[in-house]
Amino acid sequence: MRNFLENLNKYWATPMIAIVGGLLGLYFTVVKNNLEAEADKLGIAAKKIETDLKQREFQNTLKIQMYGEVKEAISQEDEKLQNAVLLMVNEMLSDDSLFRDKLITILLASPNTDESVKVEQQKLEKKTQEFVQLEKQKTASVFTIDVFYLEDVVAEAEPRAKQIEQLILDHMQGYQVRFRQLPRNINAKSGYRISANEIRYEADEKEIAEKILSLIQEADIFQLEQPRLNQINPNKPTPNYISIFVRNM
Repeated sequence: MRNFLENLNKYWATPMIAIVGGLLGLYFTVVKNNLEAEADKLGIAAKKIETDLKQREFQNTLKIQMYGEVKEAISQEDEKLQNAVLLMVNEMLSDDSLFRDKLITILLASPNTDESVKVEQQKLEKKTQEFVQLEKQKTASVFTIDVFYLEDVVAEAEPRAKQIEQLILDHMQGYQVRFRQLPRNINAKSGYRISANEIRYEADEKEIAEKILSLIQEADIFQLEQPRLNQINPNKPTPNYISIFVRNM
C-alpha cells in the first residue's frame, strides 16, 4: 500500500500539481496582461479627453477675446481698429463659421462701424464665393492642375505662379490648368495654411507631380526654396487634381 501511494504521488500527483500550477500561472499572466492593456486604453482615453477639454477651453477663451475685440472696436469708432478686428475675426475664427459670422454681424450692424469695414467684408465674401465656385467646377473626368499664388505675397508669388502655369501649358498637354489667387481668409482655414512653396497630389499622381517639380527646377523659377512634394491624406481624396502653391522665392 505504501509503495502504491509513493508511486501515485511520484507519477501522478506531483506532475498534476505542476501542470495545474503552470496553468494557473499562465491564467494569471493573461489576466495581468489584459488588465494592463485595459489600463493603457483607459490612460489613452483619459489623455484624449484631457486634450479635448483643453482645446475647448482654448476655443472658448478665444471666442471671449474676439468678442471683447469687436466690442472695443465698436466703442472706439476707429476705422483702422475696426478693419484690423475684422481681419482678425475672419482669420482666427476661420474654422468656426457660426461664431465668426455672428461677430461680423455685430460689427457691421453697429451704427459706429465705418463704411470701409463693410466694403472690406463684402470683398472678402466675394473672394470666398468665387473660390468656392471654382472648387465646385473640378470634375474627375478632366485632370486639373491649379496654380495658386498667395494674396499675402502677391509681388513675389504671382509672377512665379504665372511662369509655372505657362511651363505646364507648354510641356504637358491634355490637362486643365488654372491660374488662381489663394485669398488670405481661405489660407487661414484648416486644410490650407500654406507656409512654403508646395505641390499637393495623391499617391497615384506622384509621377505627374514629380514631372511638374522637374520642370520648375529646370526653369530655375525659385532661387531660395524649391517646392516640396506633399502627398495628401488618402481619407480626403481629390481625384485627377494637383494643386501647386507659390509663396516665395
